[in-house]
Amino acid sequence: MQAALLVLATLAAGALLAAQGPILSRLAFYVGGPIQAAIVAFSIGLTALLAVCLLSGAGLPKAGGLVRMPAWVWAGGLIGTALLVLTLHAVPRIGVSLFVAAVVCGQLAGAMAYDHFGAFGLALRPVGLRDMAGLGLLLGGLALIATGPRG
Repeated sequence: MQAALLVLATLAAGALLAAQGPILSRLAFYVGGPIQAAIVAFSIGLTALLAVCLLSGAGLPKAGGLVRMPAWVWAGGLIGTALLVLTLHAVPRIGVSLFVAAVVCGQLAGAMAYDHFGAFGLALRPVGLRDMAGLGLLLGGLALIATGPRG
């Protein structure tokens, strides 16, 4: 049952993620551009995370862990930043539907490769033909969204 709740929560998060592009586009309009909007968005996020840390008693990140971790782990923050900036540039130009469809297809393709090869210390989860067929169907959907009449 817990897995089902996590899937439902993730579906809700996906719906909110789709709202992020249009919201950030409006933010960019008010604060002077996409980079400025990214700074404001990350500042809001950092403030919220600090509040959660303080209110929950979770504590701040351990400095010793930051020093010991491999350099590639820093990519997590850079990926989030790059996606935010891409969102700010792409959504006003290609629309939310096409942007999200492309992101989801890219996420699934990457996720399947990471699972299949056990990347980043993950457990090996071999990708089979059914998985590949599912990805193929999603890519077909992306092609339909990208090439169909809009408007």
